[in-house]
Amino acid sequence: MTISEKIEEIIKTEWEMFQNVDNIGGRASCQDDPETFYIMRRSQYDNWNDKMVNIYYDFAKQSASSGRNLVSEKYARMMAYTDIHYYNKYIKGKIPFVPAKNYRLINDIVEKLIAWEEEMALRYPKLAGTARPIRSSEDAAGFTSMETYARGELETYPEELLVEYRNYVDELWSEGESLSQRNLDTMVRMYGYDNIEEAEGAL
Repeated sequence: MTISEKIEEIIKTEWEMFQNVDNIGGRASCQDDPETFYIMRRSQYDNWNDKMVNIYYDFAKQSASSGRNLVSEKYARMMAYTDIHYYNKYIKGKIPFVPAKNYRLINDIVEKLIAWEEEMALRYPKLAGTARPIRSSEDAAGFTSMETYARGELETYPEELLVEYRNYVDELWSEGESLSQRNLDTMVRMYGYDNIEEAEGAL
């Protein structure tokens, strides 16, 4: 199976998990929008390296086979940042434990993601205005920041993937490359634009 085929399988698995997410306020409209879901996920995985994709493909399939819903768990973990009281009362202790060493890796990754996102927001303010707020300090009811979303998702990853992810962002950082820019470039192209500048100008 090629890397592209594995990405397709990952997204298919995640979509099935997403359909089984129970929201506090009922089914969300985004659960009926497979096109946007696909573009968001594909633009992320297309910019991972092959080792990351291989690790996550195996992990996602194994999780699905064992009945673990990684997407539902991601949203549950986000509650630790957006509603700590609800999280402590109803969620904590019901989802897998995350080792301290994983949090150290997550912090390293998120630190660079925030820096990249803030740089992109300065360069492309119109596109930034359509995206999530960047820092968790900007979380609001029904509108979660990129930082909180990223932490919730990264907390579902196995240590092996977090190590590879941290090494990957460190490598990009040292080369002066931006993962956020790569993701955004892929995303706007999937929406039919030639590049980020064209998408920014269209808003």
